[in-house]
Amino acid sequence: MKGSELIINPYLIGREPVRMMMKGTHSEQAKRTAISEIKLVDGALLIVDMQGESLQVLLFCEGKALDRTTRLVSSIAGCKDPIILRNLEGLGFYPSDIRLTLTDLRILKSLRRSPRKNTRQISDEVEVSTRTIERRLAALTESKAFFHMFQLDFRKSDGVTCSVIVSYGDEGKKRKLDREISSRLDRIIFLATAARSTSQFNFVCDNIAEAGSIKEWIEGLDGVSRTEMGIIREYILSSEWLDEELQSMMSKG
Repeated sequence: MKGSELIINPYLIGREPVRMMMKGTHSEQAKRTAISEIKLVDGALLIVDMQGESLQVLLFCEGKALDRTTRLVSSIAGCKDPIILRNLEGLGFYPSDIRLTLTDLRILKSLRRSPRKNTRQISDEVEVSTRTIERRLAALTESKAFFHMFQLDFRKSDGVTCSVIVSYGDEGKKRKLDREISSRLDRIIFLATAARSTSQFNFVCDNIAEAGSIKEWIEGLDGVSRTEMGIIREYILSSEWLDEELQSMMSKG
């Protein structure tokens, strides 16, 4: 883990989370070009570079532009039939009903790049008391106004980091199967199981042979209709535009 950043709840900036899974580029150079272009798309937050032709992209989209944005990303990646997960299916993002004050925005700005700061450091930057910082942080946390996104270096992982998308033909069996799959995977680094018929598990295993046996085992479970597995090469976090959003909100506040 190289570090972490504070990411604002997308609903608080008028956006909706969307996760895209794509397979479409046909050469390493074409893929690198696609990644560099996707980073420039409005709302692109995280690009997961998979071994081979696959890419995963997390977007915070403006509602009216959602379809246009996902079509643009698909076109850049050269993918005609992406898997697109929205709302709770995207990553488990829940709408927040908190009304951000100017002090809240300043706290979030202070923590954006250094979320491990203590209250005294934040207090000095925001110029309010530590008690106010503690009270507002408690409110922001309770209302799910932000979360941490870790910067991971998979080149230093002990083993192979895989991502598997599981589609269920029988939604009634999904919850039980999610638990069964989770119990089989020893080193889970991320999972998203809120969707009605699809779940994602990112995990570390010892080698490619073990990854293959896990995929084969999941495919054999009664109720699973389809699985797609890939090996993660790199997390590419592209969050600079969030700083501009915060600054704009502070100016209006």
